[in-house]
Amino acid sequence: MPQLWAIAAAAVSVFCIVRGISDFRAKRYVWAVFGLVCGITILALPVPTHAVKIDLPRQGQQP
Repeated sequence: MPQLWAIAAAAVSVFCIVRGISDFRAKRYVWAVFGLVCGITILALPVPTHAVKIDLPRQGQQP
C-alpha cells in the first residue's frame, strides 16, 4: 500500500507544478508561487521504505 501513496503523491505534485506553470503564464503570480511551492514540497517529502540489513560473516570466521 505505501507504493500507492507514493504514486498518488507524485500525481498531486505534478498537478500542482503544472497548475503553477499555467497560473504563471496567466499572470496570476501569487497562485503560481503557491502551486510551485506545494508541488516541490510534496516531491521533497521522504517516502518510507522497508530496509533489510543482512550481516554476512567475514572471510575466515566460523559461523
